[in-house]
Amino acid sequence: MPTIDAKVLTPFIQNIFEAHNVPSPVAQVVATSLVLSNLKGHDSHGIIRMMTYVDWLSRGWINPKAELEVLLEDGSILMMDGHYGFGQYIGRQATYKAIEKTVDRGACILTLRRSGHLGRLGEFAELAAEAGLVHFSFTNTHGGGVIVAPFGGRERRLGANPVAAGAPIEGREAIIMDFATSTTAEGKLKVARARGEQVSPGLFLNSEGQPSTQPEEFYGDPPGALMTMAQHKGFALSVFAEILAGALTGGSCSRPDEPQVANGWFALFLDPKKFSGQKFFGEECSRFGAWVKSSQVQDGFSEVLLPGEPECRMFELRSSNGIPVEDDTWHKIGTIASDAGVPIP
Repeated sequence: MPTIDAKVLTPFIQNIFEAHNVPSPVAQVVATSLVLSNLKGHDSHGIIRMMTYVDWLSRGWINPKAELEVLLEDGSILMMDGHYGFGQYIGRQATYKAIEKTVDRGACILTLRRSGHLGRLGEFAELAAEAGLVHFSFTNTHGGGVIVAPFGGRERRLGANPVAAGAPIEGREAIIMDFATSTTAEGKLKVARARGEQVSPGLFLNSEGQPSTQPEEFYGDPPGALMTMAQHKGFALSVFAEILAGALTGGSCSRPDEPQVANGWFALFLDPKKFSGQKFFGEECSRFGAWVKSSQVQDGFSEVLLPGEPECRMFELRSSNGIPVEDDTWHKIGTIASDAGVPIP
């Protein structure tokens, strides 16, 4: 398994995208975002996604030259259309516009439809926190990307439908939450499959509706289905992700026979200064974080980590030591690069 420095990996992935007619500014943002996901320890949303994106470019499912369109701007409401542009690029543009409106108005309700795959949603929560804002969002897969069974069911009816949030904390890294409402992100099965590994029990059902640990059964014909996290609770969250990110955005909820995967995004941005006040908010979050971390630990744990802390530590580790890439993924990336005439580092 090769280990590659992020400063080498980012321009390499960018060059591959540019060789597939992605404009340089877009390619740079997408490559940086994918590598950042690897640096944060979320390999499921890292460079392994490049292969899928190249395929989607060939199918016309991603418009590399798309620009974000503002459909409605009314008070704190901001409705936007991504026209199937790269989600990392479109999502970042939408986040900057929402931050600007939040600073002006105190709050922004953002809806985005027809975005390409947004990638690691925690990145947008981090951007909001860097601006001193609180953030919360739901995402769906815009009708396609149906891979999750409803609670009590065995057939695919929902997307992974992630929930993300962020809050700045004075004097320390922001609290960042980002997880699928399924038992795991589908990309983690993709990574396990590439590594030839089994996954933990209880993540997905095979085509017979039986629990399985073999990723190949998830990708079989007929395929398996992920389950919702926390049983009926994750199912309920997933349903509202469809309602808010699908129906409310003007996009689409999950439906049958929709091959194209895109994202709908419903996001809230809040300025603490306009609510409890910056001083109170900062001091209270800092006090609360310290109180939570002061708990005595269970056997097998060395400390309590707040949401986002594992990613920060992994970022430091991989920034220093490089990013490990499974052999199968590196081989496939190398093949795509060679076919496009891009030198392999």
